[in-house]
Amino acid sequence: MHTSLLVFSIFLIGTTLSNPVHYDQIDKKLTAISEQIDQAELRLNNSITKLLNNSQSSNQAVSALLVIDVQYDFIDGSLALKNCPSKHNGEEVIPVINQLLDSHKFDVVAYSHDWHPTDHISFFDNLHLRSHLLTSDSIPLADLKLYSIATFAINGLPRMEQSLWPRHCVQNTHGAKLHSDLKVIEEDNAQNISVIHIQKGTKPDVDSYSAFWDNSKLGETQLNQFLKEKGVTQVFVVGLATDWCVYSTAIHGMEHGYKTFIIEDACRGVDEKTIKERLNDFTQKNGHIIKSSQVKDYIQE
Repeated sequence: MHTSLLVFSIFLIGTTLSNPVHYDQIDKKLTAISEQIDQAELRLNNSITKLLNNSQSSNQAVSALLVIDVQYDFIDGSLALKNCPSKHNGEEVIPVINQLLDSHKFDVVAYSHDWHPTDHISFFDNLHLRSHLLTSDSIPLADLKLYSIATFAINGLPRMEQSLWPRHCVQNTHGAKLHSDLKVIEEDNAQNISVIHIQKGTKPDVDSYSAFWDNSKLGETQLNQFLKEKGVTQVFVVGLATDWCVYSTAIHGMEHGYKTFIIEDACRGVDEKTIKERLNDFTQKNGHIIKSSQVKDYIQE
């Protein structure tokens, strides 16, 4: 019997001793009070359950897969990884990424595209356009070669070191397209997955490896805002190239507060030495390196 009901019962018994009443009236009053208490308890329990459910929901991880630069030029084009020191086959990431998309329900999927104008600063064959902007301590113009690092001082921009790459991923060319074998989820899809495409490296004088920021952090893409709007708490980074755009995106993901994973077997890189160095740096900064088979341990289906 509820404490309040017991107290009231004693009160009624005492009242009966001084003022006799029918016992059926007492029983009706006790029953009515008991029903009111039961209803109050039910409302309280429902409120507690709702609060607990909301708390559990707010603690659930919201996951995004960031698919970085799976474009033709990095696979069999002008900057194909198989022609770089690593000799990696960039095409090998495609079945792994497709399997991830088929096997796991990511809340958000983002595809980044290197998307350069023809006069982009990263192209070795555009060096003559900015040779007068090389700093005094840069490698001299005559000694700069493909894959060298030049140092520029461009008016209105911070001093910047720039790797010189073959011309690649020029806007609206075949080499800039996502590989046709890559699974690309439509923005309007039945699985209710939020999809965004990010174009980066679009400004002539500033390169951008990360899908979040340009290399000088002068401009930010819409990726972080999109992820925040969707309530994303953790990101899984895959694609090309491990030691450049994947690494830079992952580092910026951590800076933005996301629990960040690089799925190692879903990435390929330019140089084994830099891959090792940058993955080591990533883990020292509390990043997580996993295999595609381990994703199930971190994502809530």
